[in-house]
Amino acid sequence: MSTTKATPADIVPRSATTGELVTTTARRNTFGIWLCIASDVTGTVALLVAYAYLWSLNVNSAWAPPNNAWAAMWPFWALVAGLVIATLTMWRGLRGLTAGHRGRLVTAASVSTVIVLVTWIGQIVQLSTFPFGPSDGAYASATFWLALANGMHLFMTLFLVTAILNRTRRDLITPDNPHHARLVVMWMTWLCIAAFLGAIFATTMTTSPNNNSPSFGTFSE
Repeated sequence: MSTTKATPADIVPRSATTGELVTTTARRNTFGIWLCIASDVTGTVALLVAYAYLWSLNVNSAWAPPNNAWAAMWPFWALVAGLVIATLTMWRGLRGLTAGHRGRLVTAASVSTVIVLVTWIGQIVQLSTFPFGPSDGAYASATFWLALANGMHLFMTLFLVTAILNRTRRDLITPDNPHHARLVVMWMTWLCIAAFLGAIFATTMTTSPNNNSPSFGTFSE
């Protein structure tokens, strides 16, 4: 009988795509997703700062849309709720996977795909039914950009969750190699925060507090 002991390299499974130890690819992929999140944070913060700046300054009294036709508040929160439910579902599926139940992640990813798809369609409907156009004042422009950013986030999430579903069904994501699924759920968690912040701005910062707005003049040919 052989008395050779297994080395750590023999115990740790290898990636199905690169052949490296999954711990090696996990460290590299985790660093990559944090870079993606940091990059997206800068863009999201830039949109929120621009929104707050235009709202507070109200240059030429041009913040409000025509006839004060503000966007309805409930769609913003409905979209946030959809993304949060999808993310919680994925977290539950990930916990099931790490406990050894691959089918739980397959189910969670399937449900999340449907939820994200419906939420993304809802975002398109909101964009197409705003009571103003993107050029109807600073509020309209800033709100359109917030909604467009959320729509792009939802489209990316739909792609990623669908990919997790397919990879899990093909046994490329397993209880021994759950790292890709965890990275996607981390990304979705950040998107919940971004959507929540956008909804707060869009629903609480409507009428500008600046009634004595500065005038930057007008341009004429």
